[in-house]
This record gives sequence, C-alpha cells and structure tokens, in this order.
Amino acid sequence: MRLPYGPRMEVFDQLAEKYQGEHSHNPVQNALVQRLGGLLPAGAAVLDLGCGTGVPTAKLLTESDHRVVGVDISEGMLRLAREQVPAAEFVHADFAELPADFGRFEAVTAFFSLLMLSKERIEKTLDRIAGWLKPGGYLAIGMVNFDGDSLPFEFLGVPVTVSGYLQDDLAAVVEAHGFTVVSIETVEFVPPGGPAESQIFVLAQLPA
Repeated sequence: MRLPYGPRMEVFDQLAEKYQGEHSHNPVQNALVQRLGGLLPAGAAVLDLGCGTGVPTAKLLTESDHRVVGVDISEGMLRLAREQVPAAEFVHADFAELPADFGRFEAVTAFFSLLMLSKERIEKTLDRIAGWLKPGGYLAIGMVNFDGDSLPFEFLGVPVTVSGYLQDDLAAVVEAHGFTVVSIETVEFVPPGGPAESQIFVLAQLPA
C-alpha cells in the first residue's frame, strides 16, 4: 500500500500515547459508537478509518461481538491498537488510498481522521465509503466544528494541516455523497490537557 504522507505518519507515531490519554475518553464519541453497535446485526463487519490506538472505537465494537478492521497510517498508533484490541484486525495504510474493492462492511467509522485530508480528498473518500458499505450500512463521523481547508494547526504541540466544516455544511456534504443523515450534533469537548474543542458527530445511513 502506498504511503505518501510521511510527515503525517511521523507526527502520529510520536503522539500515540499522548493522543490516547487525551482523546480516548470522549463521552459523546463513546455513546455514538455504542449506539452504532446496537443498530448493527450480530457479528457485523465494521471498517474504522484512522483507527488510532483502537480505543475507544474498535474496543467497544469488538466487545459488542462485531468484527472490526482498523486502518491507520501510523505504526505507533497501530502498535498500541494491536496490544489493546487483539480481537480486531489492523492494517497499516493511508485510508484515503484504499482500493475501491477493499471490502464490504455494515458500517464505517471515521472519528477525527477525515479532517487530516483536504476537502477535495474528504469528498472522494466519502464516495469510496459509499462503495465499501452494504446497502443500508451506517457511517459514523467525528469532525472539528470550523470552516477551513488544509489550514495549518498545532495539535498536541505538533504542526499539522486540518480541514473542517460547520454543522450544516457537513450535513450537506454527507448527503451530497449519497447518505441520509440520521443524527448530527455539535458539542464541546475538553480533553484533560485542554483547550475546549467544538466537535461535530454525525450518524448517517446509505439507502437500502
């Protein structure tokens, strides 16, 4: 698998443990993952894009007896994920470069991973997600609530570039790529190290 984003990979290799410490206990994300798990049939296959350390998403879903394939560009993140969620399968790859025939899933999750792409690549990835999902499948997304395209930002002390949408714009983009928005909400999350962050959580469904 081609991994063209070396700097991004190195950033998250060095941040793996710190990221988990500050961002793995988001109550709204946890609640959405648990809600998603309850909507899926027993043993459903879930693709977790930008799975990070596997906590909380892959962990919660495997504990609900679902099959999870997690994909991440960072070997540092995946090392922790394989230790913490041995029931899941983890793939080292840039999820934006996965082939159209990567697999078929009942759900796809992408919590704070799409924002690392440009808006153009986010929309291309939404099209690929629609192709990976079975009819009636679900998409769960977490994004930061701001309007910008590949803007410089400091994350946990490390420079990155991020993209974002306001809530109504994000809903419109998701629906423009073939999904029906089931729920969307904007919340404020304060990680242990601060500062407060405005976040958007979306649950969408592909028509049956």
